[in-house]
Amino acid sequence: MHEKDKFPSSFASSQFVKYVDRKEIKTVVETLGHTISQQYAGQDLVLVGVLKGSMTFLADLARHIRGVRVYIDFVKLHAVGRSKESAGTICLSKDLTTNLVDRNVLIVEEIIDTGRALSFLKKRIQQASPRSVGVVTLFDKPYKRAVPMTAELIGKKLEDSFVVGYGLDLEDYGRNFEDLFSLKYPN
Repeated sequence: MHEKDKFPSSFASSQFVKYVDRKEIKTVVETLGHTISQQYAGQDLVLVGVLKGSMTFLADLARHIRGVRVYIDFVKLHAVGRSKESAGTICLSKDLTTNLVDRNVLIVEEIIDTGRALSFLKKRIQQASPRSVGVVTLFDKPYKRAVPMTAELIGKKLEDSFVVGYGLDLEDYGRNFEDLFSLKYPN
């Protein structure tokens, strides 16, 4: 057996269990793409992916948007000075290069939990005078919110467990898994 063939099956059996399978993810992504196609029919739409996690979702989602002129850009955010006592400061390590003035913008997130980084990003984008700013997330953990933040489009709400796969990682590992896995024994 090749090393690459050991994953994700051995990964799943050791610490994680399959939580959302690829067929359900595909259906959710197609449904979100259809909804976006209807909402922005005949218009321009800038999809803003938040790296690294959103890359898989954004790529699949963009292929399901029809009748909309889609443009894609990315940002990369990170928290500095984060600890148990402090949420830290959100910093941009890669900013947008697309002009957003008078354009529809849809921030694409793979998951929303505390909402801190997303709140920061949405406020920053609003300063660029877009026509509209919305948020689409594949997964949502609303009970984890530290700041008020809701997405206009939500694929699936998740229980309180650590998840890996379909863009979500464990120390940068597992983003390429087609299924979503959750930790067997959450702390």
